[in-house]
Amino acid sequence: MKPTKIRNKKIYRAMNQTVSKQICAALSKDLRKKYPRRSARIMIGDTAKVIRGEYKGITGKVAKISTESNSIAIEGNKKEKLKGEKIDVYIHSTNTIITSLNTDDKWRLKILEKKSKSKIKAMKEEDKKKNEVKSADKKKNEVKSADKKKNEVKSADKKKDLKDSIKDQVKK
Repeated sequence: MKPTKIRNKKIYRAMNQTVSKQICAALSKDLRKKYPRRSARIMIGDTAKVIRGEYKGITGKVAKISTESNSIAIEGNKKEKLKGEKIDVYIHSTNTIITSLNTDDKWRLKILEKKSKSKIKAMKEEDKKKNEVKSADKKKNEVKSADKKKNEVKSADKKKDLKDSIKDQVKK
C-alpha cells in the first residue's frame, strides 16, 4: 500500500484526542516573544486573525471548532444562504494566526510557558561550557595565587635574611 494511503487511514481512524491536538495555529509575533513556541492549539475564546484565503484580514474570537475539517468559525464571520439563513463560515486552522489567548485554563498556560526539550538541552550545554570555562579560569587563578604566595614568602624570607645580615654587621 502507498504511504499516502496508510497516512490517510491513520488520520481517518485517529482518536478524538489526537485529532483535536492537530487543530493548531501559529502565534503572533508578540505572543512568540512572550511564550517560547511558534504555534499553539486553538481553543474557544482565543482571538484569531485570518491571514490567507477569501476572508483574509478578518479578526475575531473563535466561536466553534470543527475537528472533522480541522477548521474554526470566527464570531461575526457568517455567510448568507439563498433562503436568507445565516451560517458560520469555517476557516482552516492553518490559515489563521492566534493574536491573543484565552487564559482561563491554568494547565494551558503551564504548557505554553514550558520550554521545548531542544531548548532545554541547548541551555544545559551552554551552562556546561560556561562552567568548564569558569573552572578553568578558577584553576588558573588558583595557580597564579599560589605562585604569588610563594613569591611573597620568598621575598619575605629574603627581607628577613637581609635584616638579619644587616643586624649582624651592625653588631660587629
